Amino acid sequence: DGIHKLRGLILELAVRGKLVAQDPNDEPASELLKRIAKERARLEADGTCRKSKAIPLTHEGARPFPVPTGWLWVRLAEIGHDWGQKTPDADFPYVDVSAIDNVRGLIDTPTVVAAGDAPSRARKIVQRGTVIYSTIRPYLVNITVIDRDLTPSPIASTAFAVIHPLAGLSSRFIFWYLRSPPFVRYVESVQTGIAYPAVNDSQFFSGWFPLPPLAEQHRIVA
Repeated sequence: DGIHKLRGLILELAVRGKLVAQDPNDEPASELLKRIAKERARLEADGTCRKSKAIPLTHEGARPFPVPTGWLWVRLAEIGHDWGQKTPDADFPYVDVSAIDNVRGLIDTPTVVAAGDAPSRARKIVQRGTVIYSTIRPYLVNITVIDRDLTPSPIASTAFAVIHPLAGLSSRFIFWYLRSPPFVRYVESVQTGIAYPAVNDSQFFSGWFPLPPLAEQHRIVA
């Protein structure tokens, strides 16, 4: 229990920007946010990703903690996109909640499923670099990054919220923040259900996210 608490403390210090030194020469997150918005507009215009829908802000509480100079607080909905959904029409690697090693935050080898045997939840398209977060029983921290190209293209369960980072976002930084005590506390405050708690997409994507400069994201992950 002591080791678990120590790891949580280290992770909380990291995502607050208190574990490594800040570099005043880093490009501020305000410039990064402009590039993120431009990339989203470009991807939506060329059809690479779906046009984003307005996310109802179900959480209007105060920012979880003060951030260093050069950082910004944004909503999770602002930092990434999804790839939409599809009904499987051929064999595919299926990423479901049970495929994740939630201690290491890794997927070992997804099960390849025939299209005819696809579960009804097998719908969400994911790619290398996509972050997925199980919104069902979130206390199990079934969170991972699709860290390699899978062939054929993988499909994930609808039990996951999907974030594919836009320009200037580190998948690994997003992953660590979603596992950090501040985000865990947020989810615990909005989830519903006792025996089978869950958080819906609106609640998830309206959560606050501390956006550091890109170089700082890499330092924190390291």
